[in-house]
Formats: sequence, C-alpha cells, structure tokens
Amino acid sequence: MAHRLKWNMRWRLSVLWFLEWGISGTILTYLPIYWASIKLTELQQGQLLAVSAVGLWLAPFLVGQVADRWLAAEKYLALSHFIGGITLFSLAAAGERYRDGVGSFQTLLFLCGLYAAAYIPTVPLVSALCFRHLADPDSQFGKVRVWGTVGWMLAGASLSIWLERVEVLGWLNQRFANSNWVPSLRVVVESLPRPVPSDCFRMAALLSFALSSFTVFLPATPPIRSAHDRFAPLAVLGMFKQRSFSLFIAASFLLAVLIVPLYNLAVPSLLAKLGYRPNWVPTVMLIGQISEFPALLLLSFCLKRLGLKFTFAIGIAAWAIRYGIFSIGTQSSLVLLGLGLHGICHVFLVIVAQLYMDSQCRKDLRASAQNLLTFITLGIGSPLGSLLGGALHEWLATEPVLLFLIPATAAVVLLIVFWKLFHIPPANNESGSGLQSATV
Repeated sequence: MAHRLKWNMRWRLSVLWFLEWGISGTILTYLPIYWASIKLTELQQGQLLAVSAVGLWLAPFLVGQVADRWLAAEKYLALSHFIGGITLFSLAAAGERYRDGVGSFQTLLFLCGLYAAAYIPTVPLVSALCFRHLADPDSQFGKVRVWGTVGWMLAGASLSIWLERVEVLGWLNQRFANSNWVPSLRVVVESLPRPVPSDCFRMAALLSFALSSFTVFLPATPPIRSAHDRFAPLAVLGMFKQRSFSLFIAASFLLAVLIVPLYNLAVPSLLAKLGYRPNWVPTVMLIGQISEFPALLLLSFCLKRLGLKFTFAIGIAAWAIRYGIFSIGTQSSLVLLGLGLHGICHVFLVIVAQLYMDSQCRKDLRASAQNLLTFITLGIGSPLGSLLGGALHEWLATEPVLLFLIPATAAVVLLIVFWKLFHIPPANNESGSGLQSATV
C-alpha cells in the first residue's frame, strides 16, 4: 500500500536536497575549467580530485558512529556545512594566490581535502535522514531527491549567468528594448563586484552557509539507541560476510575507479574543444541534470517491475553507451546525446545503491551503512579513479577515441560480471525500508 508523503515533511526534505546538491552544482561542472584557468595540469587536477576523497577515510567510522549513536543528524549537518562554507571561501582566495604566483599547490591540496571531509559525508547522511522519515522510500524518495537536481541545475545556470553577466545584460537589452526594468537591473548588477572565475567557490560557500542555517527546520533525527551494538560501523562491516553484499560493494567500487571520475575530468574540456565558451559549459552540462527528471520517474517503475539487479545493470550499460558516444563525439550533437544519458547513469546507480544499502541493514545502522558505501566509492575508488583518469586524460589528450573507449570497455566487462555473479538477498526485516518488490 502506497503511503502519502505529508507536505510538512516533503518541503523540508526537498529544500534540504535543493541546497545539498546546489553546492555541488555550483562547483563540479566548472571545476576543470577553473583549474585550467589558473594553469594547473591535467595530472594536478587529478591529484586535487583524488585528495578530495582522503577526508572520507574516517567517514564510515566517525560520521556513521556520530549520527547513529551520539549526535542528531541535523546538528551534524549544521556543523559540517558551516565548516564547508569557510573552507570554500578559503579555496577561492588560495586559487587566486596560486594564479598570481604567490600561492602553493600544497595549500590547494590541503583545502580540497578539508572541504571533502566536511561536505562529502553529508551526502549519505542526508540520504539516511530522508530514509529515516520516509514510510515508503521506493515511491517517496524520488519525490524529494528530484529537488536536488533542481538545485544543481539552478546553481550551475546562475554561475554561468553571473560570469557572463555582460553578455546576458546585452541580450536582455535587445530582447526587452522598450522595458524600463532592464536599465534598472543593469545599474544594480554593475554595482556588484566584477565576476571572477573563483566566484564558483564563493557562490557554493553562500549555499553552504544557507544549508547550515536551514537545518533548524529539519525534522529531529536523534541517534537510535541499540542493544545490538554500541559501535555501529563494526556492525556494518560484519555485513561483508554476505556474498551478495560484498559483490555489490565491489561492483560499486570498480565503477568509482574505472568509469565515473573521467566524466568530470574530460567532458568539460571536450565541450570547450567543441567551441562552447568555458563560462557556459556548466549550463550546457545541465542537459545531464535535466535528464534526471524522467530517470527519477522511471526508477520506481523499474524497481518494482524489473528488480534492483536489472535496474542497476541498466545504469552500468548506460555508462558503456555514453562513453561509446563520446568516443565518436566529434560532433556537438553526439556529445549532447551522451550528456542526456546522465539521468540513467546517475539515478540507476547511485540512488539504487543507496536504496540497496538501506534495505540490507537495521534502522540503527543506516548512517553508518550509507557512509560505508561513500567511503568505499568516493573515499577509495574516486581518488584512485581521479589519479588514473588524470593520467589517462593527459596521456590521451589528443586521442579522444581511445580516451573514452577504455572506460566504455571497462563498463561492458563489469556489466557481464555483475549480471552473472550478483543475486539479491531478502531485505532485512528490521530495516523498515523499501525494495521489497526488488528483492524477490
């Protein structure tokens, strides 16, 4: 029986996701272009992305234990995003100093690692908080998670508009030549500081502070006292005794190493080479986020009709097709088609993995389980993949066909192995989660 999501809960969780992903949307799609603007090599960019995950190494043990046993989730989010906002402002200043030749690369490495330690563990924690308050995650999670996509899109578009404000004002002046509000808008905009590329960090910092403040409106999510285990992360580690659980985590890890990181490193540069102005690249890449809307609508249907295994396999296959398209993407239309597959690639892997973890553990272990998944994929897999992707991107910068065929082939091999070896166990009766229809 479907459960109705009350409006009072829905708007709070929706705003939470809007701000959570708005922070990433301001930074990630523009980051490779910004790094290049301050003269960082592709290898250095890979190192920065890799060190960003170092802070996650303690996440499943520290963050999971704190949220599952000691501190309310909303209080942890408030603290983490406040620290993250300060770090983002520091990154903006450090990048400008490096560009001017008076800053060090080591400072950038340190600040990226510090920010990752503050921000990235909050993503699985937000998921765990939502699962805690959703009666039917299968049907309800997508309805609030979709606002994360909206936040990402608006943040990326706002960054492009801000950086290209002169061009935007010129277009408005032509389009609304007889309007009185355009000159007034120009006066207001021109009174603001001149846009600079490092504003991507400053905009993200403002969103981070906003989310830190918004946590006072979130539903209370205190830790669950358990008689089973006092140290929650150790209980989650015990789940590796289950063969299916270990195989699923292994598949997620290999995806994080071999397939996903190269997208963030290579695709913005590919769009720039195709003639898109660098400041508009974040807006062009919003095609991927737009595709998440139909993907989220399809997710519940696929889980119920096809099952978790088939749905996750579709996500892997989409990555193979996507990189195959990029490998022949000498035309803009082909690359845009590859961007349009982002919804299936992201939703059918990341969200399905989160739902799987939630279905396989007890209620009092959810934050630890989500952080374990994040630790393995983003804390270990992503830095390895970023180092590999950065080196591969630098080595094959003039060979885009081979650059994208390598991860496409890896995705096909992984899909075959996953399909042959992975089987779904019944959901944990104590989890109170969804996926019941996907575990038969």
